[in-house]
Amino acid sequence: MAQSVPELPADTLVSAVDNAGRGVVTHITIKGDRVAAIVSQATLAMSRLLTVLLTSDTAASALPAVLPAAFPWAGSLPDEHLNAFAGELREAVVAESPERVERVLIDWQAVAEVRAGERRT
Repeated sequence: MAQSVPELPADTLVSAVDNAGRGVVTHITIKGDRVAAIVSQATLAMSRLLTVLLTSDTAASALPAVLPAAFPWAGSLPDEHLNAFAGELREAVVAESPERVERVLIDWQAVAEVRAGERRT
């Protein structure tokens, strides 16, 4: 009989990667489904770098200007919307909350698509 792998909660992307690096399969919930998560060290490094950058006011001040390059749909947002989007995204990333990041992206993409006439309210 195979021994079951213990399920550990993954509160953040970082803890999931740390667990996988130690050979522990981490289970997370994505849209209500529990899935095993294995994340590369490169993804962890990018996550840490982004979090550190966004805690810097200087680096974070550039965020509204670069959002349309990262998310082409954001190109239809006026400056005041880009600033609000950047603020919400920064807060979600700094809080290390993938769920909040996902919600911010989904919500702002919907706003951008409505503004661009690609979606109705």
